[in-house]
Amino acid sequence: MIAKGKSISHGTAALEYDLAKEINGEAAATEIHRHELFGCTGEEMVQEMKPYFVDFPNVKNNCLRFEVSPSVEESAGMTDADWAKLGNDFMQRMGLMNHQYIIVKHSGTEKNRRQAHLHILANRVSLSGELYKDNWIGKRATEAANSIARERNLVQSKDIGKANREEIKQAMDDVLTRMQGFDLTGFSRELEKLGFKVREARASTGKLNGYYVTSRSGTEYKASEIGKGYTLAHIEKTQKNLKYNSISRNYGNTLKPKDGGLHL
Repeated sequence: MIAKGKSISHGTAALEYDLAKEINGEAAATEIHRHELFGCTGEEMVQEMKPYFVDFPNVKNNCLRFEVSPSVEESAGMTDADWAKLGNDFMQRMGLMNHQYIIVKHSGTEKNRRQAHLHILANRVSLSGELYKDNWIGKRATEAANSIARERNLVQSKDIGKANREEIKQAMDDVLTRMQGFDLTGFSRELEKLGFKVREARASTGKLNGYYVTSRSGTEYKASEIGKGYTLAHIEKTQKNLKYNSISRNYGNTLKPKDGGLHL
């Protein structure tokens, strides 16, 4: 399970987005739970938070926003009650049960329609008037998610990332071994056939600087995060080594890699 967190100044815009989320024109948002909020719209609910901001006029980021995402497999059978329990458990571990907050479930993402997850918006000021410290909030959100994952026997965020990167690497190796030569367009096309999306990274001048690969679960990684050998500067060398190892396994250790190709 993965969790992200940050303090924000645009609470109304964030909450309106959470409540109105659509994927391909279809509603994807479901309100799961709210605490001490009564408005019908995001704007109304944030207005209810504002009286608590009065004592902190110099605090710009007066709302907290979290995203909590179990894996697709773990969330497949979850009911709205299960999602509410998960969201409230997370808020308790973050020390935010005495704050106004709302939990909204999104049934998926644009990249992965099966990747259900929670968005939580909270007042940074508690109902008793205390300002929640936002230092290291992203790290604390990850720790809270990992704590829940351990107790519920779910996959922790670091393990999900490791599994995603390994899955991408295996697919890349398979594609590189089968390709006659390397070109990013063909490489991207073959990866997409296997369920992975590739996004080019270009400078403002249009120069190609690198690329990103999105895992089947919807998380995007830079090529360098998969491995140095998969960056544009090194991927052709990686391809040659993969082809050599593949042929060597098939024909025994009779091949030697040389510049420009493989030789008996």
